[in-house]
Amino acid sequence: APELIEPAAVAPRDAGSRTVFTLEVDDIDATCERLRGLGVELLNGPIDRPWGPRTASFQDPGGHIWEIGHCLR
Repeated sequence: APELIEPAAVAPRDAGSRTVFTLEVDDIDATCERLRGLGVELLNGPIDRPWGPRTASFQDPGGHIWEIGHCLR
């Protein structure tokens, strides 16, 4: 019943992030340096995680949180 499906609404910016996208990169330190050079402010990292990867995260202009990671093991 299509009439039961409401159109999707975009949450306001102050609603917070509910999803994190993770991308694997070859060299996280170089990638973070490149992002900083482009004016991107990192939310954290690079951090060595106890479960294996080295990660960092940032927020895009749309409010989405992105994590980049490189497996250390």
